[in-house]
Amino acid sequence: MKKQIIFSLSLFLAISLFSCSSDDDAMLDNEKPQITVNEPTEGESFEAGGELHFDVDFSDNDALSSYKVDIHNNFDGHTHSGLLSTSPGVVSKQASELSPWSMSQTFEIEGNPRTYNAHEHIEIPADIAEGPYHLGITVIDVEGNQNQVYVEFIVGEDHTGEDHGLTITNIESSDVNRGSDLHVGAQLTAEHGIASVSVSIHGHDLEPAEGETAWTFEEVFDSYSGSTAELHEHIDVPANAALGEYHMSITVVDTEGNTHAEGVHFHVTEEGTESSIAISDFHIDEEVTAGEELHIEAGIASEHGVEEIHLHIHSEEDEENGWSYEDTFAYSDETEIDFNEHIDISADAAAGEYHLSLEVIDHDGNTHSESAHFNVVE
Repeated sequence: MKKQIIFSLSLFLAISLFSCSSDDDAMLDNEKPQITVNEPTEGESFEAGGELHFDVDFSDNDALSSYKVDIHNNFDGHTHSGLLSTSPGVVSKQASELSPWSMSQTFEIEGNPRTYNAHEHIEIPADIAEGPYHLGITVIDVEGNQNQVYVEFIVGEDHTGEDHGLTITNIESSDVNRGSDLHVGAQLTAEHGIASVSVSIHGHDLEPAEGETAWTFEEVFDSYSGSTAELHEHIDVPANAALGEYHMSITVVDTEGNTHAEGVHFHVTEEGTESSIAISDFHIDEEVTAGEELHIEAGIASEHGVEEIHLHIHSEEDEENGWSYEDTFAYSDETEIDFNEHIDISADAAAGEYHLSLEVIDHDGNTHSESAHFNVVE
């Protein structure tokens, strides 16, 4: 009898524990909150110096916690998942002292309701560049589940398709460890002269883990001038930046107020994580005679397949008027390439030091580059 009671009690406890465990599993909340954007509408236009009318409904099966509003330019035509439409790279027009608009702000939802209407009047600065912008809206519930949507709107006018002699080529960026610095490089040309250069960085559909931040960066550099320049900056990446894909946009404003932008993607990784693109055994001739060939070789491996390799050469001593070379080599997603090229050096190339940049772009838009110097002799 005593054994039967003990067995029955053990069975009861096992059933109770199983029942509690099942109830706990059923109570886990993995459902994302929902977002309904009432205003602004997709493609809606606003004047610089005016207001952006923000009206959004949030809902959750349990309880809402907070929402975040992020605004950044889309002058380079980049996209996000959850974006209602896309646009091509654009050229915008505005006064030369202006720069693209960037904003990021988090709002707490008091009382943690299941439904909430967010109604804000966001002031649009008067001194920002015209063109298309992305409004990113992120909502988070009390369990940390989040959802995100993007709406594109226009400030002033969209000058898509205009050409004002502005180019941004040979963009150098690669995957970077958080807590280190991101090397940013590009070749800039502006027919009417460079007034300013801005660099904007934001996460690409990230879901930061606990203790991480969705890193954003925005800075205007006014130290660049002339009709050509080489952008070269080092940007600190926060040690707690969320891991994942980021988008970087480089915008050039000329002295007549015309603006052009280009963008690339890169990944923020943990220390010890290797880039998805590797360049090994990179070698060029240290010295070459004007009128002869420069030999370039490198071993390239790409996890996601190589789309293009950009090669750019310019004089370090007379960047504006000296001899330069630029070419793009297209590939069909090869994962391993033995890059071996001979480049004709112009017979008119002035003697002196030259800079060579080799940039690899993979199928997913990731980039990795290497650079070197060589001398041209007579």
